[in-house]
Amino acid sequence: MTDKPVVPVTDADKKAYLAAQKRRNIAIGLALTAFIVLVFVVTVVRIRQGLGY
Repeated sequence: MTDKPVVPVTDADKKAYLAAQKRRNIAIGLALTAFIVLVFVVTVVRIRQGLGY
């Protein structure tokens, strides 16, 4: 088997492919942002507990 990327054939296929790719990129970006916020909040809470606030 080959690992060549799937290339859309028609213009409509290309538009659908790019739209799906954009949705995936947005979902990955939002998930990454949520993870970063979660790590930040946990870090702040643990630091506050250690300082005795």
